[in-house]
Amino acid sequence: MPAPASGIVMSGLSPAPDFLMIQELIMSQPRQALPPILLALSFLIAPLACAELRIEDGYVRGLPPGQSTTAAFMRLVNTGDEDVVIVGGTTPAAERVEFHTSMQRDGQMSMHQMAHVKVPAGGELVLSPGGHHLMLIDLKAPLREGDTVKLRLISSANDTVTAKLPVRSVLNEHKH
Repeated sequence: MPAPASGIVMSGLSPAPDFLMIQELIMSQPRQALPPILLALSFLIAPLACAELRIEDGYVRGLPPGQSTTAAFMRLVNTGDEDVVIVGGTTPAAERVEFHTSMQRDGQMSMHQMAHVKVPAGGELVLSPGGHHLMLIDLKAPLREGDTVKLRLISSANDTVTAKLPVRSVLNEHKH
């Protein structure tokens, strides 16, 4: 079984602008108003702290040269108390990252784009060949076995999780 991808914990809050806004709000209030403000802020921050998402067993499919699109597969594990809805992703390796699912219809296999995927609270979502998966579209350079692709997923709460995924040749995909 492949080693889990690295860099796998979802952040609880988005970067500095939110913290600066909170700091400004706190600093602009009279001292006696701080306890109610801090209590209110704790209710906003608490749900974010409960969500933790990990990427495990991830890899990117390496294809022959000349291909402009490939797929990424992984297990998304949510150890939090709330469902996590993933609405997008980015990678320096491709222009776009999209969620897709493969479906059998009228005896034909087809792929359809999905706006988001949901990772249930305390559960997991498997992105695998023939099912839900990520598409890396308009690759910026060929991906070879042994390369590493940095991937960042974005939740509906604007939290992110990042991982470095190994590239596995399609010829060796089932040998791991």
